[in-house]
Amino acid sequence: MTTSIWISIIATFAVIVLSTFGRKSFNGIRLLIPVGILGYFGATYLKDVPTGGNNGWLLAASTLFGALIGAVLIGLASVERDDKGKTYVTTGIASVAVMAIVFILRILLVEWVTHHLEKAYLYSVEHHFDLNLIAPAFVLMAIAMVVVRIGGVVVKVKRVKIGAELQDQRVLS
Repeated sequence: MTTSIWISIIATFAVIVLSTFGRKSFNGIRLLIPVGILGYFGATYLKDVPTGGNNGWLLAASTLFGALIGAVLIGLASVERDDKGKTYVTTGIASVAVMAIVFILRILLVEWVTHHLEKAYLYSVEHHFDLNLIAPAFVLMAIAMVVVRIGGVVVKVKRVKIGAELQDQRVLS
């Protein structure tokens, strides 16, 4: 990988972690940060994606894996509402660890392919997929992870708000 790719990977990881780690107020900007980042990577890497052979299956598998990781991240996030009605989403070190593992696995695979190109090529030919699929597969995995995570957090926030409204109604009754 080139230096610019390393920088973009580390910067992306840092921005996503810093924007989600800890107790953060829930707002649209926090939801749009990862969407904006993924929009850039999607526009860059999802052009002319090869789908012949087993490429479609590999893309589907990476998307499903991303959705699974997103579901794990939902489970690791908690939502609470303070006395003033402000909603907060809290994520801990476990969420950072999950995201770090995903980023590290991506880096390890890309580095392995880069340094073992002949073996990687033979493997891809034997299993009928294109090596140019690696970047799109990781982008789709990340998109699925973020979409599922954001959707799950929004559902949790709505549940907390509804619960607070029901509690308020009981108090007023």
